[in-house]
Amino acid sequence: MAPQQRREDLIRTALRVFARRPPGEVTPEEIAQEADVSRALVYRYFPNMAELRRSALARAMSELLEELEPPADLPPLAQVRAALDAFIAFSAAYAPSYTALLNGGSVIATEETEAEIERVRRAVRALILGRAGIVDPSPRLSLALRCWVSVVETAVLSWLRERDMDRGELAGWLVDQLVAMVGSAGGPPQERERLTATAG
Repeated sequence: MAPQQRREDLIRTALRVFARRPPGEVTPEEIAQEADVSRALVYRYFPNMAELRRSALARAMSELLEELEPPADLPPLAQVRAALDAFIAFSAAYAPSYTALLNGGSVIATEETEAEIERVRRAVRALILGRAGIVDPSPRLSLALRCWVSVVETAVLSWLRERDMDRGELAGWLVDQLVAMVGSAGGPPQERERLTATAG
């Protein structure tokens, strides 16, 4: 296997393992066993587990951003709902890693991982605004969207622990929260109308 292919294979292997166990608990030996290679080979491409975790997270976040792109012909709220469905499914697939990343005291919650998470947050806000045709959001709307993204993260984290509603119900509840927060933000009426439109 070519060096770049081997590196990609090890990242894919790490993501499979991180879907089952918190990344902070995974050892190079586990990655090597899962990939059917030697421990020394893992260290040849990644000098330590922190570097492998960072690379795997960056790959996962990039793939998540692709999955969050809803069909452009849907009305704004339907696009938000589609993106939420994708996000919840992704979080469920990587539940141990998602939980560890959002726990501030986790050994994998570093400045680098926070930067990757913030990259997704910014992209989500930009996607919502862009699809609604809002180029220059008011400060109140910007704040409301930042708060809503935090609500999504916290709600999904709670849902992963409790599983007290089905995935579709959670997505619908989060859409309702967006409508409520944008409606009470106090920004220009046209912003609310564009963001909460239910028809194209």
